[in-house]
Formats: sequence, C-alpha cells, structure tokens
Amino acid sequence: MSSILQSITTPAAGHWWRVANPLTWPARLQAHICRHPVQTAASATIFAGFVFMAFPGIDLAVSRWAAAGNADFPLSREHALRLLRDFNRLIPILLLPALAVMLAGQMRRPRAWLPRPHKILFFLTFYALGPGLIIQLLKRLVGRARPSEIIEFGGTLPFTPAWQVSGACSRSCSFASGESATAIALIALAFFLPPAWRWKAVAALVPVVLVFSLNRIAFGAHFLSDVVLAWLLMLWIMLWLWSVFAAQGARIDAALTRDRRPIEA
Repeated sequence: MSSILQSITTPAAGHWWRVANPLTWPARLQAHICRHPVQTAASATIFAGFVFMAFPGIDLAVSRWAAAGNADFPLSREHALRLLRDFNRLIPILLLPALAVMLAGQMRRPRAWLPRPHKILFFLTFYALGPGLIIQLLKRLVGRARPSEIIEFGGTLPFTPAWQVSGACSRSCSFASGESATAIALIALAFFLPPAWRWKAVAALVPVVLVFSLNRIAFGAHFLSDVVLAWLLMLWIMLWLWSVFAAQGARIDAALTRDRRPIEA
C-alpha cells in the first residue's frame, strides 16, 4: 500500500496532475503569455486566421445579426454611433502630431516627467508600420468587399472569406479593419507607463477598443474577422517592436538626446 501511495505522489506525477488540472490552466496561460508575448500573439493570429478561413459562416452569422436579419444595417444611421466612429477617426489626427512634438521636445531638452524618447519613437514607428502600412497593404491586396456591399445583405458583390484574395473591391476594402487597428494601437500607450501600471492601463483601454471596433461591425462596414485579425496582427507587431525598442532603449535615448540629461522616466 505504501508503495502505491509513493508511486502516485512522485514529483513527476504531481507535475502531470498540475498540467491536467483545468483549475491551473488560467494561471499557466497567463505565465506563458508573460514569458512569450510575441510568440503568443503570433500563434493567436495564425490560429484565428485558420478558424475564420475554415468556418467563413461565422462572419456571415455575426453580420446577419448586426443587420437584424434584413439587407440593412439600421445602427449605421444612429447619430451617437456615427459620432463614436468620427471620434475614433479623430484620435490619430490629434495624437500623432502631439507625440511628434513631444519627441522633438525630448530630443532638444529632455524632461524626466515625460515619456522617454525611445517610447515615443516606438509608438510612432508602430503606428506607421501597423495601421499605416500593413493594414493598407492588406486592403489593397486582399480586396474583400464590405458586408453592406455583398449580395447576402442587398449589395452586388460576392462574399469572400478572410485572407482570400479577391477582386471584388478595389479601394477602401474590408480586410483588415483600419478603425480596429487604430483602436487597439491605443494599447501601445500603456508602455509609456511604469510596469506596475501597464496592466491597469490595458484594462482601462480594452472597453474603448471593443466599443470602437464592434461599432464597425454594427455599421456593416466590417466582418468579425476583419476586426479580430486586425487586433491580433497589431498586437503581434506591437509586441515585437516593443521588444526591440525596449532592449535598445538606452542607446536610442542617448542617440536622440546626444546624452543630454535628465532621462529617467
């Protein structure tokens, strides 16, 4: 009897029990994300892409719900939701020049209470590469028609799954969602804060990202996959760029400020 008890309480048995126990999965997933954020974002992007390609009906079902079962998207005429869309579009117009001016000020006369130059440069670089370049290239390359334009919802263009290259659209196409990309780009502002505050900032920004992004589905302007894959692609690029800029932060700051002081924040 004692030998049996010993055999099931060995370290190896205890390890496999922790792995198999569903109660430990959330903590283990969080730990894995914290240790490998870039790889996790990449894996999530690829997995979500396969799901939407394998089950394209998900997009149609969600858009059909937004269309209230008819060939129309009634929420697109709601004044409050239109103002929300316009506000989302206004944020980059206000934010990017402000950050560019802040960067120029930090380069000329560094101030410890402002974000360090490499953090500001990271955000501007990410914005230019992610929402600015990659999303626009995808729109031109994939050529996916918007939900309000396809036959299923009263339009004249064919429905195509995510990632499928199509000639249905030639400009201002559906995949991927630019508004969702610019919305989730706000998450990158959390890196301006000390590490202890970053998760709190992310938690505060997530509802904003959801409202801005899901508003586009309600309008019939984007499919669910346009939004989700834009989020994941931007997170992948964001985390990869941050790993580069954070590792070289001191060198970037020194180069931009020519070793002027102080730079502490």
